[in-house]
Amino acid sequence: MNERFDDIIREYIDFVNEQVGTYMDALAGFAGHYSNIQRQVHRVSRPVEKPKENGEKIVVCTSYEDPTKPDIILNRIIRANTYLEANSPGGSNEQRHVRAIVVFLFTFWEDEIRPRLAEAKGTPVNEIRSDIMGDMRILRHAILHAKGVVRVDEHKRLRVLGSMFQPDVPIHISYEDMHRLFVLVKQDCGRLMFEWLGIKEAPISPDQIVDVAIQRGGRGSVKKP
Repeated sequence: MNERFDDIIREYIDFVNEQVGTYMDALAGFAGHYSNIQRQVHRVSRPVEKPKENGEKIVVCTSYEDPTKPDIILNRIIRANTYLEANSPGGSNEQRHVRAIVVFLFTFWEDEIRPRLAEAKGTPVNEIRSDIMGDMRILRHAILHAKGVVRVDEHKRLRVLGSMFQPDVPIHISYEDMHRLFVLVKQDCGRLMFEWLGIKEAPISPDQIVDVAIQRGGRGSVKKP
C-alpha cells in the first residue's frame, strides 16, 4: 500500500525538528566550552601572577581519554584564544555545524522524501517542487564543491535566500539566519500540505506559518505567528 502524503511530510518535519534540537544543543555546548576556557584563561593570566619569562602561550589540550591518567594521547593542542574564537557565537565550530545541517536537510529531502512524495501523489519526482529546497541545493553544492562560496552565477539562481548570502563570499549563517531557514522549510511543508488537501482559502497563508503539526487522518494544524 502506498504511503500517505501527509505521513511523509510529517516524517520530514520531525526530521527538521530533530536538527533544530541538535543545533540548539550544539550551541549550548559551544557556549559552555567558551565559558569554561575563558574562566581558566582569566585565572592563569590574571595580573597578580608573575608573567611567564619564556613568553609561553596559554594552550588548551583535548583528548578522547581521561586527562587525569598518565600517558594519554592528546588529539589536539590549540592556543586558548584560538579555541575561544572557534567556540564563540558564530565561530568556526558553529559554522561547520550549520553547514552540516544544510547538507543533511537537503540530502534527506532529495534522496528520501521527495521521491516518496512523488510516489504517494502519483506524479514524476520533478513535479514535487520547492523553492527553498532548490536554494538549499545551491548551498549544498557550494559547501561541498566550492569551498563554501556561492558563485555569482549560482547566487542569481537563489529564489528565497538571495538576501541572506552574498556572492563570491564564504557562506556564514548566523543564529537568526538559521532560525529563518528552519521556518522557511516548514512553511514550504505547509504549502505542500495545502496543495495536497486542495486548500485554496485558509485563515493564514503558508508564508505566515511559523511551525507545523501534522495529525493523522489527512488533517494538518499550523501555528500562527
